[in-house]
Amino acid sequence: MFPSAEFWPQDDSLQRFQVPLHFQGKDYLGYLVAPPASAGPRPLVLEIHNYAGLKFFDVHQAEHLARLGYVGLAIDVYGDKVAPEERLWSDDQTKLRTHLNRTFSAMVSLDHDYGFFRDILKAWLDIGMKQPCVDTSVSAAAIGYCFGGVAVLEAVRGGLDLSAVVSFHGLLQTGEDGSPASVGITRPPIKARGNTYNTKTIVQIENGADDHLVKTANRERFCTEMDNAGVSWIFHDYAKTPHGFALPATLGPPGHLHEASDRRSTIAMLNLFREVFPNVIQSRVDRNAAGTMIPN
Repeated sequence: MFPSAEFWPQDDSLQRFQVPLHFQGKDYLGYLVAPPASAGPRPLVLEIHNYAGLKFFDVHQAEHLARLGYVGLAIDVYGDKVAPEERLWSDDQTKLRTHLNRTFSAMVSLDHDYGFFRDILKAWLDIGMKQPCVDTSVSAAAIGYCFGGVAVLEAVRGGLDLSAVVSFHGLLQTGEDGSPASVGITRPPIKARGNTYNTKTIVQIENGADDHLVKTANRERFCTEMDNAGVSWIFHDYAKTPHGFALPATLGPPGHLHEASDRRSTIAMLNLFREVFPNVIQSRVDRNAAGTMIPN
């Protein structure tokens, strides 16, 4: 699943590893991409997939992070709940129904069980920090798309040791996405867990102003929650921009790439990383994992 030269220019100096995780009796597989060994240890950035599960786009994101100068680890929180071949959108209606039911069922099983959700994120963070290519003198960061955006906020609520998190078109409250109802998924009762916010984390929200899943009330609740918890936050709204604006069309209908918003949100992420990882000089990478051109 590692990126091919068809998307990224060939660079055999990058380190690429599969990272297995055995968690609560289940096996998961992540993909790590790091700068050349000669660069020495670098800060870790977790990348968390959208509702569909880990797929090629997430590994492209890990590659993008490594080319910038960080260690990118694309993690999987679904395991065998969704087979790799079921994670991609299909125009075949039978396959599409299987895709939606499996992926939304897996998503609901996590975002309605706060304890499990936070614990598997911590397990991935712990194993990521143990990799020889990772700089353990600084706290890691995390980025996520849609459901992955929910995950990074849940990591902050769970007190995980993260210097910064970036949510791209993610929901602001866990377990409130109404979209599973469209594929007949019944929502179980939420298994809550008390919050132990990491007040050292900078939370950055990259949000489409026309995202139908993020209402004004959601924003107000989020800002009040973070303020009351003492967590520093940044909220970027992008005009005339829908949900899924940073996802390429190659992911199917969930991808609603808006290049201007994707470009600006990527630049915002890069600026945040310059702040929290001042000892890393970012390398020039002329496009991101969605293929959007990023100016120097």
